[in-house]
Amino acid sequence: DAILSATEKQFTQLIEKLMRQPHGLPEVAGVLRDALNNIKLKDVQLKGRTRSWTLGTRTLVMGILNVTPDSFSDGGLYVEKDSAVHRAREMVEEGAHIIDVGGESSRPGARPVVANEELGRVLPVVEALAKQGITVSVDTTKALVAEEALKAGAEIINDISSLGEDPRMAEVVAEYNAAVVLMHMRRTPETMQQDVHYEDMMAEIFLFLKERMDRALVSGIEPERIIIDPGIGFGKSPEGNLEIIRRLAELKTLGRPVLVGTSRKSFIGKLLGAGVEDRLPGTLATTVAGILAGAHMVRVHDVKEALQAARTADALKSGELSLDTWRQPLYGDYREHT
Repeated sequence: DAILSATEKQFTQLIEKLMRQPHGLPEVAGVLRDALNNIKLKDVQLKGRTRSWTLGTRTLVMGILNVTPDSFSDGGLYVEKDSAVHRAREMVEEGAHIIDVGGESSRPGARPVVANEELGRVLPVVEALAKQGITVSVDTTKALVAEEALKAGAEIINDISSLGEDPRMAEVVAEYNAAVVLMHMRRTPETMQQDVHYEDMMAEIFLFLKERMDRALVSGIEPERIIIDPGIGFGKSPEGNLEIIRRLAELKTLGRPVLVGTSRKSFIGKLLGAGVEDRLPGTLATTVAGILAGAHMVRVHDVKEALQAARTADALKSGELSLDTWRQPLYGDYREHT
């Protein structure tokens, strides 16, 4: 391994020299060039199945909708279709840009759910929300669930296994031109907290996400449709979760939008000595810290409060206080270039 330290001008000169060398050094030059370009990106383009976003100035807020009986925070509250749709509409009215529907709990120790059971929980809700024009993400590791959800109108697949559990997942995402969230996680939700020791946690997260991005690209998923998530709370210690937030900017060189989810998680409870229902202040603090460190998207339960926190963090970054900025639509429909 090697650490390179230089000014931008020196790096530019090095890249030019490496491009003229043998032994794979032009490939190294390409990696360096991409990293430098990505660090300087102010705006990142993201495409879903039928919609697109420009991220960087304003943070995208994703509302969590668990249609499960056993999720750690809201399990059992929205298992009925009508209650789930009502909650989704509430979050949209509070300012959520995307509703993330999940039919299988990913809390530590959670057991897997068979595809048909998960599909029965998720599909009716996705269909109802899509018909109302609500942008939907589906939190699943199963290609069957993803495919049926995309047919029903979902825009994004949020795969905590990062295309690793179901060999057909990458193919499905590519076929439907959907966006996909690639998340770092060790093992499975049932076993992920059994080993939270890392020699170099951020290096492992970075290399894992880079490898999964490469896998997605080879499978035909366009780079503009990839979102990365460091997996806060998924196979990490409480101290590790805080380290990820502090060092989030290190993921900028991958050049893709970064999604962060800290909402009501147990490391906040340990830090504050607070139960799930009392973790909102800690959630908002970590949300703001994540945005200031480089997050483009946040996944939350408490949309109204998180949106205000995100707007404040965005204003701190940009120095702009005009409310007109926040009244403008964040996304719009688009058509593929022919």
